[in-house]
Amino acid sequence: MPVEIAGLAGRLDPADLAYAIRRAERLGIGADEVLLAAGLVSADRLAGAAAQRLGLRFEPLEPDARPGALSNTPAIPSVADIGGLMRSGVLADGTGRLIVAARGRRLRELAARLAARAELRGRIALTSPERLAAFARRRFGPELGRLAAFRLLHTRPSESAGTLGASRLVMAGIGLLLAVLPFLMRAAPAPVMLPVAVLLAALLLGWCGLRLAACTMEPEPEPPPLRSDRLLPHYSLIVPLYREARVVPQLVEALDAIDYPREKLQILMVIEPDDAETTAAIVRHALRPGFEIVVAPEAGPKTKPKALNAALPFAHGSVIGIFDAEDVPDPLQPRRVCAVLQGARGRSVGCVQARLAIDNMADSWITRQFAAEYAGHFDVVLPMLGLCGLPVPLGGTSNHFRREVLERLGAWDPCNVTEDADLGVRLARAGWRTAVIGSTTDEEAPRAARPWLLQRTRWYKGWMQTLLVHGRHPRRLARETGWGGALALLFLLGGGVAAALMHPFFAVALLAGWLAGQPAPAGTAAAALEGIGVAVLVLGYASTLLCTVVGMRRRGLPGLARVAPLIPAYWLMMSLAAWRALAQLILAPHYWEKTDHGLARTSRRRLRMALAVKAGSGPGPGPSGRPRGSGAARRPRPAASASD
Repeated sequence: MPVEIAGLAGRLDPADLAYAIRRAERLGIGADEVLLAAGLVSADRLAGAAAQRLGLRFEPLEPDARPGALSNTPAIPSVADIGGLMRSGVLADGTGRLIVAARGRRLRELAARLAARAELRGRIALTSPERLAAFARRRFGPELGRLAAFRLLHTRPSESAGTLGASRLVMAGIGLLLAVLPFLMRAAPAPVMLPVAVLLAALLLGWCGLRLAACTMEPEPEPPPLRSDRLLPHYSLIVPLYREARVVPQLVEALDAIDYPREKLQILMVIEPDDAETTAAIVRHALRPGFEIVVAPEAGPKTKPKALNAALPFAHGSVIGIFDAEDVPDPLQPRRVCAVLQGARGRSVGCVQARLAIDNMADSWITRQFAAEYAGHFDVVLPMLGLCGLPVPLGGTSNHFRREVLERLGAWDPCNVTEDADLGVRLARAGWRTAVIGSTTDEEAPRAARPWLLQRTRWYKGWMQTLLVHGRHPRRLARETGWGGALALLFLLGGGVAAALMHPFFAVALLAGWLAGQPAPAGTAAAALEGIGVAVLVLGYASTLLCTVVGMRRRGLPGLARVAPLIPAYWLMMSLAAWRALAQLILAPHYWEKTDHGLARTSRRRLRMALAVKAGSGPGPGPSGRPRGSGAARRPRPAASASD
């Protein structure tokens, strides 16, 4: 019997122990991990039995009974040290004693060392990984809080939006210039305004050109999901939640449906200390093996990236996935990610971005426009960027990182309110490629104007922050991403922001000129100026419409005839959000406006499932032949089970 469960002999049903041994061999892990994931034994009972078997003392690391020697433990100065502590599971107290949190194959290695050097038993105590994590949170809480909030700001200030000062005023000046420029182009001498118009047109037409080019390219083919459970790495999913009690049941159900061995899957749910309602909902619905709660620190801005940073040191996996509270991901998504990372071109991939789709499309005209916009962005533009090796402004969810790459980059910037877009650029600058896969995560879109405006304001503000941060040193940016990458970033984010800020004023100036019966332009410069304006307007709408058509076709969305006529109204809403974002960039740069979820009235996903059930087709088996979501060892199988 493996040493990690030998201490349980005679204390558990022999059939359960036999099942754990078989499944552990198939997964390439310890049998104790199988028992824990199945809920057949507690972490403390496992560690206590192992300690007794090995002749070691069990160390509970209780908060009110900390060993005196541990008071000498120095404050750990960096998140790498905390992460190293959690991954190694070895805590040294400065007196020569070691407290080891070992499980599975690491416990076998410890047993082999003790067998070779029996004198080590007097210097080693055993604890559980869960108790070590709880101790680290208590002992290093203030340090962890400061690291989560200020690590990037202190170690790489030039890469943090927290150091943006006068440049925010520069952005405000650019915005005001874009507002008056359409009128200046009609009032000022054409030869004077023509160079300015050419520069601005290059930016806006570059934005149009990117989307038109994306419409001509088919997405990159991706490998099938990785089917071998043994080859799957340990995986950690981080889900930040704030005021999300109403969607917790749906979230837990969606995460529970993920087809991945539960012994290798860790789910960290990050909550804020003042959110008792969400905490209570998690305790009611997610208090089971595999789910863990991390409390975000109060230090620094209350933002999603800070919450992600707080959870990262406690993530065990070599792959880190991010989901939002309202997400319903494809159950095979982690397996698809692993197939890409372990594929022929996977060595250069630092992040895998899944596609996002709006689930409540039928709620209102806003959700229809949102769904069409997402289809154009995630099914057309982002696949092209990934295929061409250009910087990919990541979506805020369903992105999956190599852990070592994420830590090397300094993780997320808590001062940037679109930490996803910023991190996508930093990945490209560090030489890592982002792959965009077809696996889809369903999301909920705001169905009313006000919540939509709050969310879109935050997005525009974050894109402005990202532009300012990475535009500080243009030559360095071009050297690290290549000129093509730098221009793509400028066109995609810069062109999108500029178009939103300028659009209403451009439309008013153009309409005023037509209504006033302005005569035809006299002179070459004036004609060129007029032609540039018309070209930008026509190509802007044409690229948006074509991108929408292609995206909706690829996504299989109906209702183009209802979406297309409302694009101008939707653009005006985006302009309002962009100007609101510019004001916030000056007055409240790190303020995070919360989007409420759980308010959707319709669901395309539920409709598809209902139609599938009616047609007699269920969700189908997972890659290993079991139903989707059955990767967990929830209950012991009979001893004669062939699948184990």
